[in-house]
Amino acid sequence: MTAKSDHNDSENDYELDDDGHNTSADLNVDESQETQSFRPRRRTTTEIERIHYRFVNERVVNDITLEILYKPHTLTVLALLCAFLLYAAFSSDETFTSENVYDGLKASGALFLVISALAFPNGPFIRPHPILWRIIFGVSVLYVLLLQFTLFQSFNDVKAVLRWLDPERLNKAHLEEKEYAVNCSDMSLERIWSHMDIFAVGHFMGWTMKSMLIRHSIICWYISMAWEITEVVFTHVLPNFEECWWDAIFLDVILCNGLGIFAGLQICKILEMRQFRWESIKNIKTTRGKFKRAVLQFTPESWMRHDWFNNYAIRRALAIYTFVMIWLFSELNTFFLKHIFAVDTAHPFVFWRIILIGLISAPSIRQFYIYATDPKIKRLGMQCWIYCAVCALEAANCVKFGRHQLPALQVTYITCWIVVLAVGTFCCVWLSVWWVRQFERVKEVSVGGQTHECYLDSSHENLGTISDDVRKRRRRLQISDSDFN
Repeated sequence: MTAKSDHNDSENDYELDDDGHNTSADLNVDESQETQSFRPRRRTTTEIERIHYRFVNERVVNDITLEILYKPHTLTVLALLCAFLLYAAFSSDETFTSENVYDGLKASGALFLVISALAFPNGPFIRPHPILWRIIFGVSVLYVLLLQFTLFQSFNDVKAVLRWLDPERLNKAHLEEKEYAVNCSDMSLERIWSHMDIFAVGHFMGWTMKSMLIRHSIICWYISMAWEITEVVFTHVLPNFEECWWDAIFLDVILCNGLGIFAGLQICKILEMRQFRWESIKNIKTTRGKFKRAVLQFTPESWMRHDWFNNYAIRRALAIYTFVMIWLFSELNTFFLKHIFAVDTAHPFVFWRIILIGLISAPSIRQFYIYATDPKIKRLGMQCWIYCAVCALEAANCVKFGRHQLPALQVTYITCWIVVLAVGTFCCVWLSVWWVRQFERVKEVSVGGQTHECYLDSSHENLGTISDDVRKRRRRLQISDSDFN
């Protein structure tokens, strides 16, 4: 619907010459015929970092082929929106207060999402269309506001709202969950097959998606094992975490999670090796070609390999530790929220929350990765910031509403859990660096008088994070790569 204008990048790009003449932005004028001399204005380090941040976290669509999909239609959208909301407001039934409140909240949410589509930044992704990721950003902001509002309510009021939304399935006082740690000595094929339920499929599909987002096998395996340790630690709070040892090790970690990690990384390799040629659909002659190009619009515009480790050992280890802890807390929030508010696993609320977390985590992981690996990025991307706020507010709601329902936390267990994850993160970093030195293509180079080990298949700019469109815009602004070294 809208395209982010990049004309502001050239504001104040040129300064007056020594004689006080105005400067021109036309770089193609013959210097011998120029009547006004000009030179590029030298940017400060802060300005370069700000432009660099916008290039990476607020991408602009270049080489637009179907212009109608990227032209600003703000007035048309405003007129249609006003007409729809006015019709809905005057045609609604004002008999029931609860329905009026519900309709008003839905209309307010729809209006906010339209504003999000028009005003919010694109983020790091632009496929299939930037408007999709702007709307997802808007949904995540609405979810943060909902969590903040819920935090100031009482448990009875929250349950009353849930019962009002779904009187049949959200009116339970306690949640009845399946017990897995029963008769663990029985390891027959029938018993093992009985554990291959919808949750096994969820493990596989979930880790396929997670590995496509993380794109690092050792970190994926580490998080998979760390989650099983987390379940053991929090068993005294949620008995549903308790399961047989062979279920946790063989079915969860090795079989379901392992196959999911393998499948996701194979997809990453296919996308990484694939050449992306985005021809204009107007220039494709055959119907089959047009259909294939339309389908490719819903695949990534480019694919970046994630290399989480370099010589910034302490910063990188702390970044990975923070990443793992946020990931585990997000997983814990899923189980605690549905247990505290007695929401069954099969309820649509649980499903759509997982979908929402998955959608907002995709750009969040990219922004966190760039923040952790690129020394030129000094602040976190906004979608990642919102994701961290979601995790924190969900955890706060769990603590407030669950402290009177759940057993008290064992401080010793939690302390040991934190220490074990810290040691595990160090081992994960060490193992990854060792693996790269043994089996990957690296080379020692001298930078500033110091020796560094670099990947041979990576650029000097954050291992390939900066794509071609960023470099083109830099050249247009006359920013050389040396300014970033």
